[in-house]
Amino acid sequence: MYEQLLRSKGLKSTPQRLMALKAIQEGGHIDIDQLHDSFNRLGMKIPLATLYRILGELSSVGILHTVTLSGQKTRYEIAKGDHPHFLCEQCGQLEDLHVAMDEIATIAQNACVHSTRSVSVMLHGICQNCSSIPDKTRESEG
Repeated sequence: MYEQLLRSKGLKSTPQRLMALKAIQEGGHIDIDQLHDSFNRLGMKIPLATLYRILGELSSVGILHTVTLSGQKTRYEIAKGDHPHFLCEQCGQLEDLHVAMDEIATIAQNACVHSTRSVSVMLHGICQNCSSIPDKTRESEG
């Protein structure tokens, strides 16, 4: 699957590129350190500089999409078109939201007098898993 995608973008299908794509696909949204750990767990020693180069190449040809988070490392995901994200402020989990971006982009662009190139939407809050964990500060007050 990824071999053909890489070739269609003019890139060679190397073991490192294939491994990076597989790890990102499995992880959903991962940062450089998580990717490096994936390689290490499989016994593939690879310098961080090489991983940054691979991620840059894959991003520049549109195979990967970067998600920039304030105060955190950039995360990478397999490009699947524009979509909003939800970031849990407690555990840091980042997840895709399946909402039509066309409507959001149209509303945003109509409200903006500037020429826009892209629209990104990031919702922040507490995920369902974290909201079900009892808050120790509330328990001690009660």
